[in-house]
Amino acid sequence: MNAIDLLIQQHQKTRKALHDLAEAESADPAMLQKAGNELVAHMVIEEHVFYPRIRELGEDLVEESFEEHAVARFELARAMIAKGDQQKARLTVLEELVKHHVEEEEKEMLPKVRKAIPEEELVRLGQKMQIMFEKAVAMGFEKLVTGPGELGRVLGQNGGGRGRAKTRGGAQASRGRAMSARAH
Repeated sequence: MNAIDLLIQQHQKTRKALHDLAEAESADPAMLQKAGNELVAHMVIEEHVFYPRIRELGEDLVEESFEEHAVARFELARAMIAKGDQQKARLTVLEELVKHHVEEEEKEMLPKVRKAIPEEELVRLGQKMQIMFEKAVAMGFEKLVTGPGELGRVLGQNGGGRGRAKTRGGAQASRGRAMSARAH
């Protein structure tokens, strides 16, 4: 499956899971954990495989996406530690954040990427992303967001260092571990 089709498939699955969780009388902890694991794994493959390739196109297509991911990680962590009405509210906010992010990607970014990157390369990217996604899901939300060095293992980096990327101003910014799941 090519990278774009993989991302769209994951978008659909994630949106449905978040909608079901937000609409439930009480969120099933196992379902929330599974949705959280898959959402963070999805963000990992976008941030570390897909977005870097898109940056090479020379257009500013991903800067906002990185920021939306940071906000989604924060709200996911808050939803996972909340209970009752507070959890329901946080899941609703997370669902809305993800809906906005997905709509922007699918309407604005992905059509441009599909035109700019050859199909063969999209297939190779998709294969790499699928393998990384499966490893990241197996590790789970808490290890990917809070565990030292875990993201490096998913990415195949020696020493498990954090991913580093240049921000617009040229400063270094860490990616991979946004905040502790225990943060409020």
